[in-house]
Amino acid sequence: MTPGIKQINDNSNIVDSPGQPQSEQTTATGMGREITASYQCESLLKELPKEVKYKVIDYLDLPTVTLLKRTCSELCDVIEEGDVLAKAWYKRFSSAHQAQLEAVISTKDKNQLREWMGRFTNDKALIKSLLERRESDQFPAIFYFTISRLMSECKAFELVEQGEISHGGIGIESATFSADGRHVVTKTITVGHNIAKISGQDISGSWDVKANIVHTGLINSATFSPDCNHLVTASDDHTARIYGYSADGSWKEKVTITHDHMVSSATFSPDSTLVVTASYDRTAKIYGLEANGSWVPKARISHEGSILSATFSADGRYVITGSADKVKIHGQEDDGSWLETGSIPNDSHVTFAAFSIDGTHVLTIGKMLDNDPLMLPFSSLDFDCTVKIYNQKADGSWEPKLGIHHFSWVISASLSPDSSHTVTASIGGTVKICGQKADGSWELKAIIRHKGLLTSATFSADGRYLVTASQDKTVKIYGLKAGGIWIEEASIAHDGEVNSAVFSADGRHVVTASKDKTAKIIGQQIDGSWVVKASISHQDEVNSATFSADCCHVLTASEDGTAKIIEIRGSLVSPEPAQAGSD
Repeated sequence: MTPGIKQINDNSNIVDSPGQPQSEQTTATGMGREITASYQCESLLKELPKEVKYKVIDYLDLPTVTLLKRTCSELCDVIEEGDVLAKAWYKRFSSAHQAQLEAVISTKDKNQLREWMGRFTNDKALIKSLLERRESDQFPAIFYFTISRLMSECKAFELVEQGEISHGGIGIESATFSADGRHVVTKTITVGHNIAKISGQDISGSWDVKANIVHTGLINSATFSPDCNHLVTASDDHTARIYGYSADGSWKEKVTITHDHMVSSATFSPDSTLVVTASYDRTAKIYGLEANGSWVPKARISHEGSILSATFSADGRYVITGSADKVKIHGQEDDGSWLETGSIPNDSHVTFAAFSIDGTHVLTIGKMLDNDPLMLPFSSLDFDCTVKIYNQKADGSWEPKLGIHHFSWVISASLSPDSSHTVTASIGGTVKICGQKADGSWELKAIIRHKGLLTSATFSADGRYLVTASQDKTVKIYGLKAGGIWIEEASIAHDGEVNSAVFSADGRHVVTASKDKTAKIIGQQIDGSWVVKASISHQDEVNSATFSADCCHVLTASEDGTAKIIEIRGSLVSPEPAQAGSD
């Protein structure tokens, strides 16, 4: 058995049933059914070859595997030797998210991986044993499971500032890492200072500005391509600009996409070869990357109203646009052309439209029709703000399945990575979680209430947790339990309004951004509790904070005109406890 893996298995509470003693857990819910371990199970499994046992266990979900390890002696050793818990934990992530995690590992050599683990453990035998398995297909699952466990064992984090990016005293609205963590984009929204800066890390480790992207209007978004080789901005000045990374380390403008009105968004396709823009001029434009590195127009999509959103499907073959007139879906043909393949004409004044990751649902935010029969009976119909879920029928048309109403403006709505849940958040302070039943219908699962305006509500990458942030100075973390019940697990307080709260890629850490001039890093302990493990300070309010893809760095953006890049390391200092269940 690989050294250290037994310890990971014994600490499996981090990914299963927090706080429940192993000796007391005799049942679990797996594959939608309650499972109880029995001696009969052991006798049936005793004669099976080990290879068959591996195949059987690989089909089970994480709670079921954990239960079998604790209660079935015939499978305990097999689970340990086969790294089954690590693999079952990793399977909770979507294939797209797994690909992102694997891409992060692929960019690091052995020394970098060794240094990465060394931030959280002094166990050289564990590090050596894992690095020896680097060529294994299961390495990403085992590595990330180990890192997650090691970080959860840390009582607190030590923070090391790696760099600071300045905008000359102009408040920075947001800052984002590229997927490989090698570059950062920061942007302002101050009138007259519409600048996005791309910064990169030199060989010496210092962070320097590589490009200044100047617009004459407010910059609505600045986004790296998934492969990290391009960045696109969208602006009120009627343009979107694509910049490309060169071999000499510089960033150069590749193309300016022009519209007749403000560009509300610009987004890359998952394979980084396409960009779609959405504009108030009632058009969306698709540009494609050519073999020679140039970007050329591929399609133009027209609506009768302003287009507020345009996004790709997870496979990159479809684009969905949301407008005041309707929702349209365009698909790419074999010859590269784009044709309209469907629409949702009855959904009007749509501010956002997106596919689920599996492509089976469409989610929209828009105006509610009077006496809409889809609305669940848990709200009044006095306000015209609604989120709708559509399913695709056999003939390719889209059938409405759910309407979720809020009393105030909906600031965000999203489907969980496995498409089984949706979360909607209204500015008034109410969050609603709905879940899909076995027959395909949807039902309300939980309502989360804050006493102030809501600023964000986000699922973790495995869909097992939800974090909300509010101007009532609190962050709340909810967890999905057996039977589909969502339970509040922690409430973390700031001294000022909270602007945002987001998960790390492993779903076991949260970073917040607050007007109290701090960002807090909250981590899940081995026993399942959530605690504040570190705090980052600025001279003014923190507008945004996010993790790097490897979970080892945090990037903050502040009104003090600086963005800080912070490295996370393990520490033995006692953490600040979160108050579970409080307001």
